[in-house]
Amino acid sequence: MTTQYETLSVSDLADEIGRADGDIKARTAILDEMKCELKSRGVNAAAGHDFVITISESTSKRLDAARLKADLGDALDDYYSESTSVRVLVKPAAKLAEDA
Repeated sequence: MTTQYETLSVSDLADEIGRADGDIKARTAILDEMKCELKSRGVNAAAGHDFVITISESTSKRLDAARLKADLGDALDDYYSESTSVRVLVKPAAKLAEDA
């Protein structure tokens, strides 16, 4: 499978990932602010020319694994399963003094 990024060097690909990550974080911050504004107005639904937005609330329960481990100790060891994940951390590169 070919991608539009296969001709980029690793360095250029790192920069593209960093820019895309920054763009997504900025847009997410804007989106979160707009959602908060809509919720603060007590709106359950809103219709624009192009989109309809509905707001609903849900509650979930999650198992507190740390508390369970503290209460039951080693009795839980046989119930753990191992999984492997790959994480890509994006952070600004340190600039050399001459670039500043």
